[in-house]
Amino acid sequence: MEQRIKIVWIFSIVSMLLITCGQVYWLRNQYQYMNDEQINNIYDRILQTTQQYDSIRTPQPKKVLNNANMFFYQLSKSIDLEHRTTIDEVILGALKGRELENMGVNVETLKIETRDSAKVDDQTKKTQREQWTLDSIIPKERIIVMDSFKINMSDKDAPNLNSVINLYRLELDVPFALQQFDSLLAMRLDNQLFTTHLVVTEDSIYRWNAELKRQGTLFNPYIEVMYPYNPLKRQFVLVSVKVSPHAVLVRMGWQLVGSTCLIFLLGLCLLFQIKTILKQRRIDELRKSFVNTMIHELKRPVQALKMCIAFLNDKSMRTDEKAMDEVIHDSMSELDNLSAYLSKLRDMTRADDEHTQLSVRTFDIKTSLEKLVRLYHVPEDKDVSIETHFSSETLVTADPVHVSNIISNLIENAVKYSGRSVHIVVDCLLQDHQLMIRVSDDGIGIPVSEQNRVFDKFYRGSNLPDRSLPGIGLGLSYVKLLVEAHHGSVSLNSQPGRGTTIEINIPQ
Repeated sequence: MEQRIKIVWIFSIVSMLLITCGQVYWLRNQYQYMNDEQINNIYDRILQTTQQYDSIRTPQPKKVLNNANMFFYQLSKSIDLEHRTTIDEVILGALKGRELENMGVNVETLKIETRDSAKVDDQTKKTQREQWTLDSIIPKERIIVMDSFKINMSDKDAPNLNSVINLYRLELDVPFALQQFDSLLAMRLDNQLFTTHLVVTEDSIYRWNAELKRQGTLFNPYIEVMYPYNPLKRQFVLVSVKVSPHAVLVRMGWQLVGSTCLIFLLGLCLLFQIKTILKQRRIDELRKSFVNTMIHELKRPVQALKMCIAFLNDKSMRTDEKAMDEVIHDSMSELDNLSAYLSKLRDMTRADDEHTQLSVRTFDIKTSLEKLVRLYHVPEDKDVSIETHFSSETLVTADPVHVSNIISNLIENAVKYSGRSVHIVVDCLLQDHQLMIRVSDDGIGIPVSEQNRVFDKFYRGSNLPDRSLPGIGLGLSYVKLLVEAHHGSVSLNSQPGRGTTIEINIPQ
């Protein structure tokens, strides 16, 4: 049995842990998925803000460049087969005023001719490069700005060259202003915390597209977005945004509540199962203890009765009238004890039955108690005095038979667990719609360590004056069951060597 209980506990706990871990793992994945959704949403908003800001900057007045004074010169275009990239050598710049038109040079023609020159062989390129030098076309003193670039682009990531040039020209005409960009971004990010910086990288590799980096931990994340507002000059705006986990947890509210309730219910089921197993185990121990106690208690009157019968079976001893009277008296006493055991077991069975109905009615408790005291059988070896007190009102509402049994058991315990002389005080008082029954004695008392256990079934104290005293530990448990059947309460106050007081309260 013990082995089976251990196996059930182990399987139950392991199952609980596995289900809990599964729920936690599922919730973590859900949180990560929703967190990724939130990050992608923030990333899209940042890109929308950059596009919006570029659209605002584009129509503003040009400070440096316009279509008339800008020139674009493509020196060469080659293909690196090993790395599968295209290498463009280009020159971008602007002249003062309308110099190209005054010199009779058309910007678009220059662009077309230089682009066409990329299609001829290397010798022709070299000749054209010698013939079409900028120095021979445009004097240096006329140049406002000029930049040369050697762009290495893979076919997969190659951007639209015109869009890149437009970004270069836009930055020269209307420089990127963080304050304006921050104002637009704040409206799109809905009060989320963010910071922005303008950075220039020294990386030799060109980055044409925005880049998203996830930083921080799962429950304290933030992202960094690098947007190239002028990729030819390797100029980026760096946006750092703190991702709030609160928004994700709010969206997962029902999932969190459902999982928590499921784990909580499983925990309750496990605790209830363990409690039930422990209760069944305790009942089994009580059953074994009860059987052993009953065998011990019933053995004594049976042995006494056997001796009495053996005496009566001896014809020579039956002539002694005095001995006969003693044997008959002892037999009656032992039969009374045996009958008392069986009656108490019967009463406990009835009181422990949930379907037992109380026969509640109004009766005079003073009359019932005085009759009980008058008919109480005092043991021959005891000197017992019982003192009773009543309030002015003695009519109470309860089950008279059960109330009499309660008081009878308390008086019997007071007499049994005391010395040769015992004084018992019984108070029956009505106050505040409560019937208070208090039974006090000056007996041996109950140790403090055992006072919480005396109401358990089959429990007997360890400080008995005589271990041969009859009893199976059902008296006080029987009293407690009857009081609880009346929706009342029972309490105990005892001092070893000075006596015990048991107080019962039954609502009226």
